[in-house]
Amino acid sequence: MPDERRAPQVLVVDDDAKLLDVSQELLRRHGFGITTCADSAQVMPLLKAHPYDAVLLDIQMPGTEGTDLLPLIKKGYPELPVILVSAYCDETNLAYYYGLGASGVVNKPFSHEVLLETLTRALDHQQRIPLVLTGFSLREARDQVYRKLMLSALRSTNWNQVKAAHLLGVSRYCLIRWIKKLGISY
Repeated sequence: MPDERRAPQVLVVDDDAKLLDVSQELLRRHGFGITTCADSAQVMPLLKAHPYDAVLLDIQMPGTEGTDLLPLIKKGYPELPVILVSAYCDETNLAYYYGLGASGVVNKPFSHEVLLETLTRALDHQQRIPLVLTGFSLREARDQVYRKLMLSALRSTNWNQVKAAHLLGVSRYCLIRWIKKLGISY
């Protein structure tokens, strides 16, 4: 039976046509689906039209620069990993780039291994939580989603409530209330 999983889809945004060609060839060879974009003004319409698993984004481009585009991407698609790939990624600005929401930073010129490793690490950082809803009640559906998320956060933090609450973006008190309400025991 063939594997029905789809190849991870990557949007590569760079004004350098040569780099777009190299990235397209490299990533396709390693099983990624690729869309290239040389115009930063087309990025948001592309993201709206197609589901991407990651974005490789140049910083210095005509029109909207990568550092201006990154917060817009993260606002609309907060879980989408965005990796900055630029000759302008210096060590002094790394905290700034990560503060904007970058999932990784790769300096140009880069080795193929570094780009692939950074992209793979960003994709692996995403966690998919399967969920099957068992009814039409919004309250029950909400509780099922909350239960799955809480259990996933607790497992990934080795049942540390403080770290799990941080992962979920809630207070520890709020997490404990929901654990009690949903009857989660561990």
